[in-house]
Amino acid sequence: MRDVYVIGTGIHPWEGFSEKVFADFAAVAVGRALKDAEIEWKKIQSIMAGIFIYGGNAGHLSGQYLESIFGETGVPVVNVYNACATGSAAIRMAFNSVAAGEADTALAFGADVSPKGFLTAKSDNAVQDRDVIRWKMTAMPNPVYWALECRKRMAKYDTTEEDLAQVKVLMSEYGSKNPDARFKKAYSLDEVLKSAYVCDPLRLYEICPVSTGAAAVIVTADKELIRKADRPVKINATTMGSSMYGDPTIRISALSCPAVPEAPMLSESYSASRQAYEKSGMGPQDVDLLELPDNSSWHYLVYLEVCGFCKEGEAEKMLRDGETRIGGKVAVNPSGGFSSHGEALSAQAIWQVIECASQLRGRCGPRQVENPKVAMAQTYGLMGNSGTTILSV
Repeated sequence: MRDVYVIGTGIHPWEGFSEKVFADFAAVAVGRALKDAEIEWKKIQSIMAGIFIYGGNAGHLSGQYLESIFGETGVPVVNVYNACATGSAAIRMAFNSVAAGEADTALAFGADVSPKGFLTAKSDNAVQDRDVIRWKMTAMPNPVYWALECRKRMAKYDTTEEDLAQVKVLMSEYGSKNPDARFKKAYSLDEVLKSAYVCDPLRLYEICPVSTGAAAVIVTADKELIRKADRPVKINATTMGSSMYGDPTIRISALSCPAVPEAPMLSESYSASRQAYEKSGMGPQDVDLLELPDNSSWHYLVYLEVCGFCKEGEAEKMLRDGETRIGGKVAVNPSGGFSSHGEALSAQAIWQVIECASQLRGRCGPRQVENPKVAMAQTYGLMGNSGTTILSV
């Protein structure tokens, strides 16, 4: 297997609902990635495209639609969907293609124009689609699942409403300094605590909305392109995990969970992160900055534990002691996280990897982590999908 490097990244800034088509956003992100890598389109030998699930046939063939803009060159195109971990799957496939020698240079991208309101079921077939069942039976949007888990945590570990609010305060501090973030207001603790409950105990400012955005990464093993690149970043591991039997998490789209835990919580992310540690020969102690999926303030806390950055029930102390701030033990979500961006399904995991790469390349200005060497991106998706990527300089 060959060493693989990120040499180009591109983002279309996150925004709210748009009437524009997803390919318009994708073209901006890919164009910026090509410019960053200082290569022409014809240098791309393989394309891994995140499916835009709401885009019908066009969205399901997002790679071909992108080719129709930049030019059809005959290279292999794979369209992939793994719910909110779609971008992780695209990056993993691009990495594997280059590492195995099938291609020297590959593109992974995702673009999403999310619908207004909550993410709902994609079909109306209650016979085979569990997502339809949960909407028809209980009309439970995703934040309800997060709130139920958060209540369990509060009862078990004495998590306070101030802890949950403080996550938003910190994320908004970083998001206010990120030109690609959708939300750029820095909130005070009082403002967060006065925001309305969406699903008790989670308030409006403590959950992320759906958003529109696009992100693209160019990876290569071509030594000449690596040599010419502006501070290339090595991919040490990129993995996918799925759920394990006996996971006690109240999994989105299900209506029950095991009475007796027989596997780690959020087992898909536990699996993906442990695979990444094994493949990279690194561990949480080596990571200088971490991008985790803070779909809610609860996620921020639980993922520190699931990924091994502290023991169960210790995440609140890390937060209170400033260990997750820039300059602390590990800088968590210096991008501002999903809290400042929102979810853009097929793009968000790629955006997380771009943030890691940008930090390692020293490009993040007022939210720059000091001299980082190792970065990790972690995201998860519906029905037990998760991806982890570890990068280094």
